[in-house]
Amino acid sequence: MTTAQTTVDTSIGFGLAEMAYLLHLQSTAGSQASASWLRLTEESENQEMVRAGLSSLIARGLASVTGSDVEFDERVDVVAYTMANAVRWSQLDLLLDAKGGDSVLHAESDRTKLILQPRTMMSWFALPQDPAISAEAAEAIIVRSHLNQNPGGGVRIRSGLHRSSRQMLVRKEDHGWIHALALDDVVGIEALARSDDDLTAALAAFRADERATDGN
Repeated sequence: MTTAQTTVDTSIGFGLAEMAYLLHLQSTAGSQASASWLRLTEESENQEMVRAGLSSLIARGLASVTGSDVEFDERVDVVAYTMANAVRWSQLDLLLDAKGGDSVLHAESDRTKLILQPRTMMSWFALPQDPAISAEAAEAIIVRSHLNQNPGGGVRIRSGLHRSSRQMLVRKEDHGWIHALALDDVVGIEALARSDDDLTAALAAFRADERATDGN
């Protein structure tokens, strides 16, 4: 996966219990939506797992406890803030063929944006998005990178604070990028994005649609 990022390495990996702990920190609409997108709703409510997550962060030197106060490494703060204040999640399924592929989650809050990639054993790799580029431009980079490396594959995108059946499908074509909207797995009319800018604009239009925001 290729993403635009800052010159300072601010990426970090999280295990299952650690992510459950961060989701548990604040009871907000954003954290509830984040738990749903990460499929960790039950885990974030499991007190034993939450305690194990804090212990793991302390053991890694990413958190420290003084009395009842917990302080985090700056990179952990960014992830915790984003998940608690998320206003939009996008899931980009990077399809290799009909049998499988990989996926990327794009989380956005009012101040921060993260690219999260699921790894083995229910772990995640988190990378802050470069604030100098727009969210749709960051997603376009991911789409182009995957399809350039896997021209026979495709990308399926879902976007909004809550999950919905509305999707955007993208595949590579000789003259650009073929994209179409799908609802309940019914694919609509295909359109051609002839340039990288056209692809970014198509992603922006998909994201701007009110149905993608409210989950209807």
